[in-house]
Amino acid sequence: MYERFAKEIGTDRERAYMKKIEYGNADPMGGQPFWIYGKLKISAAEQVGFLRTLYRNQLPFKVEHQRLVKDIMIVEAGRDWRLRAKTGWSGRIGWWVGWVETPTGAVFFALNIDTPNKTQDLAKREQIPRSILSSLGVIPRENKDGRSTPPIRTH
Repeated sequence: MYERFAKEIGTDRERAYMKKIEYGNADPMGGQPFWIYGKLKISAAEQVGFLRTLYRNQLPFKVEHQRLVKDIMIVEAGRDWRLRAKTGWSGRIGWWVGWVETPTGAVFFALNIDTPNKTQDLAKREQIPRSILSSLGVIPRENKDGRSTPPIRTH
């Protein structure tokens, strides 16, 4: 889906949008999709900054479009929490970025890792942040029997 949107928007408009929102180096040149095969570079800190702006509907786009993107990003939800995230993989580097919404606010995360064992390493891009988020009590912990326990609210 993201690839289709990028193709429809085109390189010049992509560059203009990325400059407008100050998204990494704003360089969509290279292979398609450009965020995997192109020259686009963004740090984890920059990614979290972008996610915070999206979370607050403060990007220079229509609010309904920002809400649509956030709806597409829903991965999982519980009674009082919602996980929104996006994965990616270049064949060499895997990432998972997003946030968890709770009644007390949002917790943002951005992880990128080397994947020297290719597809065998892909699960780690989600396992690592999930482990940290559950240790923080933001998402449920999974028991050994596969059932989850509710998040612990510590804040």
